[in-house]
Amino acid sequence: MDMTGSPPQGWPVSPSFALARLRAGHHRFRVGAASTPFAPAGAPVAAVLSCADPQPEAVTVFGGADVFAVRAAGLSTGPSVRGSLEYAVGHLGTPLVVVLGHTACSLPHGSGPERVRAALAALRRHSPLLDRAVRAGRCGLHGMVWHDAELTLVEVRPSAPPPVRRVGRLRPPNRAGARLA
Repeated sequence: MDMTGSPPQGWPVSPSFALARLRAGHHRFRVGAASTPFAPAGAPVAAVLSCADPQPEAVTVFGGADVFAVRAAGLSTGPSVRGSLEYAVGHLGTPLVVVLGHTACSLPHGSGPERVRAALAALRRHSPLLDRAVRAGRCGLHGMVWHDAELTLVEVRPSAPPPVRRVGRLRPPNRAGARLA
């Protein structure tokens, strides 16, 4: 790590390190400190899916952190949104995907905590690339909700993880009762 708390250039950034950087950026935003962008080796620290409904930009809320921003009405996770997030993770090496909802959403289904959980589950279910990256530990998925009245972020715990798809293992036949010919 260098004096700014950043890993040496070229080192992969873990999802937990990226999340810590976003939390530190949000703290800078809350106290009004100067923003300090963080982008190891040119990769954004996180890909942020946020609602298209007016709310502060992710780069502002995270104190100037370099984020790959994707906005979609009601946090929809259609093919273009998934493709953008897959590009950030697969090609740019982004170690974290954040689904960022907000409490004052004017859309019919809103983008509060339940919608954030649904979007996180949909990303895992419908994107094999993101699912593999999460399982391998190369990328994390995290949910947050912007509370407009308090100007703060609240972390959202995901629902139960999707069931693990395991390939069945063939067992050798039981030889105890077999007759030899």
